[in-house]
Amino acid sequence: MDDHTADYWVRQIRIGATVAAVVTAIGGVRVTMAWAQNARWWLLLVALAVVAQLALVRAPWGRWIRSERFRSRLLLWWYAEMPILVLFGVADPHGAMLYLTAGVLLLITAAALWSPRTVVTLGVLTGIGYLILLPIKANTGPGATLVLGAMFACVVALTGINAQSRRRLDARRRAAEQRAETLLAASADAVLAIGRDGTLQYVSPSVRQLLGYRVAELSGRRLNEILPGDRLLELNDFMAAMLALPVGGSQRTETRLRHADGSWVYVDVMGTNWIHDPDLRAVVVSLRDISARRELEEQLSRQAFTDSLTGMPNRARFRERLGDAVTAGADADAPVTVLLLDLDDFKLVNDNLGHSAGDELLTTIAERVRAQVRPDDVLARLGGDEFAILLHDLDPADASPLAERLLAAVREPIRLASRDITCSLSIGIASTVSSGERVGAEQLLGNADLAMYAAKRAGRNAYAIFDPTMTMSVLEEAQQRADLEHALEHDEFRVLYQPVVDMNTQRVTAVEALVRWQHPRDGLLGPYHFIAHAEANGLIVPLGRWVLRQACSQLARWRAESPAAAGLKVNVNLSARQFQYAGLVDDVAAALADAGLDPASLTLEITESMLMADITTAKETLHALRRLGVRLAIDDFGTGYSSLSYLKQLPVDVIKIDKTFVDEVHIDEDDVALVDAVAGLGQALKMQTVAEGIESSEQWDTLRRIGIDHGQGYLFGRPVSAGDIADLLEQPESVKHL
Repeated sequence: MDDHTADYWVRQIRIGATVAAVVTAIGGVRVTMAWAQNARWWLLLVALAVVAQLALVRAPWGRWIRSERFRSRLLLWWYAEMPILVLFGVADPHGAMLYLTAGVLLLITAAALWSPRTVVTLGVLTGIGYLILLPIKANTGPGATLVLGAMFACVVALTGINAQSRRRLDARRRAAEQRAETLLAASADAVLAIGRDGTLQYVSPSVRQLLGYRVAELSGRRLNEILPGDRLLELNDFMAAMLALPVGGSQRTETRLRHADGSWVYVDVMGTNWIHDPDLRAVVVSLRDISARRELEEQLSRQAFTDSLTGMPNRARFRERLGDAVTAGADADAPVTVLLLDLDDFKLVNDNLGHSAGDELLTTIAERVRAQVRPDDVLARLGGDEFAILLHDLDPADASPLAERLLAAVREPIRLASRDITCSLSIGIASTVSSGERVGAEQLLGNADLAMYAAKRAGRNAYAIFDPTMTMSVLEEAQQRADLEHALEHDEFRVLYQPVVDMNTQRVTAVEALVRWQHPRDGLLGPYHFIAHAEANGLIVPLGRWVLRQACSQLARWRAESPAAAGLKVNVNLSARQFQYAGLVDDVAAALADAGLDPASLTLEITESMLMADITTAKETLHALRRLGVRLAIDDFGTGYSSLSYLKQLPVDVIKIDKTFVDEVHIDEDDVALVDAVAGLGQALKMQTVAEGIESSEQWDTLRRIGIDHGQGYLFGRPVSAGDIADLLEQPESVKHL
C-alpha cells in the first residue's frame, strides 16, 4: 500500500469511527427519552461503545492499515455493526426508522473503502434485517414492505456503484503514478522532494543507479542523517538559498555526493522551490551524474599542468608554484632558489636515434634528477629538454652541492637503442636575494635562465650562479634579432608542407605550412632554433605574415597547375604575439585577396594557451576571422587549460589532438579513453578532429576505429617542399605516401 492510499484509508476509518460514535451517542439519547425505565441499563453499554469508538479515532491506523491481514480483519467491524443495529431496532419503539438511517450510514462508510462486492454483501445483509423489522416495528403490510425494500435495494445499488467508481478512479491514479514512476526510474536523473526540515519526502527509483541506495533506505530520512558532517554547512546554505527563491524559482549548482560503495559521484543539481505549493510543500531537486564530464575536464586540466612524458609539473604549474613561493618567502623573509637545468646537445639524440629514444632519455634523466631533490622541493619539466627545481629556505651558495650531484648523476651512461649514451647538463642557479635585493618570480626565473646560458657558454656540463653582470647576454639577444632581420630581408626562410589526410582513404585533404630557416652558416634550421627568439623580440609578426602570404599564394599555384588540388586546403599556425596583433585580420584578408583564394581554403591554427590567456579578446579576434570566412582550428588540444564551457562558445571548426595523446594510443587504454572523449566532444560540437604525430599503422588503426576524421604525421608524410606536394597530388590514391 502506497502512502497516498494509506492516508486515504486512515482518513476514512477515522471519519467512520467518528460517525459511529455520533450515531451511538444519538442511540443513547433515544434510550434515555423513549425506553422504559427498566431498559435504561443499555446506557452503560452505549457509553462504553461511544468511548471506545472515540478512542479508535486516535489509534495509530497509519501503521496498522499497511498490513493486508489487518485490513481483512477490519471488515469484521462493519459486519459486527449489523446485529447490533438489529437488536437496537427490535428494542426501540421506532426501531425500523432508526435502523434504516443507521444502515444507510453503514453502507456509505463501507463504500468509501471496500470493494463493490463487499458493499453489496453488506447491503443485502442489512436489507434482510430491515425487511425483518418492517412488519414487526412499523406494522407495514406486504406491499409497503416490498416498496420500502425496493427503495433500500436502490440505496444498496447506488453505494455499490459509488464503490466501483472509486475503485476505477484509484486504478487510474495508480496507473498514472506507475507511469510516472516508470519514467523516473528509466531516467538517468534522480529526483528528490525535500521538506522544509530536510526530510526526503520522495525519492525516485533512479537514485539506485546514481548513488547505489534503495528508495526505502532514503525515503522519510533527513538529509543531515545521510550526508557526512563536513557537508552539512553546504546543505544548510543550499536549503537557505532555495527557500529564499520565489515559488517555482530554480537554481543550479554542482557538487559531489558519496555513493553507497564509498566512492564520490559528481552531480549537477537543479533545485526548484515548491515549498509554498499546497500540493508539494517541498524543494524538488534533480540530480544528474556529471562524473564523466568532470573526469574529462580534470584530465584535461591535469594535462594543462602536468608534463605527459615525465608526470612532473609543467611550465604553467611551475610558474604558479614559483609565484606562491616568492610571495610567501617575501612575507617570511626567507630566500627562494631556482635551479634551471638544460640537457646539452639533446637535439643530436633526437636526430640520430629518433624521438622515441629522445623521450626515453628524458624519462631516465627526470628519474635521476628526482632522486637528488628533497620531497618538498618542486621539480618540473618546462618543455623540451629543460627542467627546473624550486628550493625553499636555501641560499644559492648552498645549492652548489645539489648542482654537483645532479651533474654527476646525469653523466652516468644511459643505454639507448643498443648504445651507451653519456649526457651532461648546464645548470643555472638564482635566488630572490642574488642581486642584493629581492626580485619577483619572473625576474628570478629570468636570472636562472641567464645563469644557465652562462654555464653553456662556459663549456657546458657545469653550473653557474647568477651574477648581475650576466645581463650582458642582452647584447647576444640583440645580435640574434639582427640575424633574424637579415634573414627576413634576404629571403632565407623556407616554407615546407606536411600532408593532412582523410583517416579512412588517406586522401590528402590539406597541408600544414611549416617555416624553416635556411641559415647561411648552420644549414636548414627547425623552428626550435628561431621561433622563440622571433617571438621574444617581436619579429614573429612579420615572419608570420610572410608565411601566411607564401602559403596562400602556393595553394593558388597548386590549384592553377593541377585539377587534383581543387579541394586542397592549407593550414597556417598563428603565434601568440601574432594572434594578439591588432592588424591580424587585415593581414589575413590581404593574403587571401592577393592570392585570389576563397577564405574557406585557409585554416588558421591557434593553441589553447593563446586562447585562455585572454578569453574575451580571443573570442573577438576569432569571430572577426570567422566573419572573413576562414576556418579555425585549436592546435595541440589538451596541452593547455581545456575549458569545455569556453570551447562551445568559440567559432572553432577543427580540434587538433596533440601528439602526446597519440604516441601510446594503441597500447594505453587511458589515452584511448581520452581521445575517444575528445572525438565525442568534436562530434557533439560539430567540429572536425585531426590527430597529430601519427607514426605507425597501429596508431592509425586505433584512431580510425575511434572515429578521428583526419590525421597528420610521419606515417603519411614528413614536411616537404612545394614541388614534392605537387608530385604527391598527381599520384594515384593508393600510392600517396611520403
